[in-house]
Amino acid sequence: MRLLIRVLLVFFVISALLSIVRGLFTPSTAKRREARSTPALGGKLIKDPVCGTYVAESTALQSGENYFCSEDCRQKFIAG
Repeated sequence: MRLLIRVLLVFFVISALLSIVRGLFTPSTAKRREARSTPALGGKLIKDPVCGTYVAESTALQSGENYFCSEDCRQKFIAG
């Protein structure tokens, strides 16, 4: 029984140490989230008022102050 407890204790210690080492060599959650939120073409993301899709400002279709993901969404917005 004591052997089993010692084996489990060693296992948990090694597991904790591995988690700490992995944390040192992987980017933080905030950096990963920031990398995903930045579009590949650069620029800021704009929300389409019709369908709610986020599109890069540089690739969005613009009509006045509004940005759209596609011509269909722009036409739906204009039609009301």
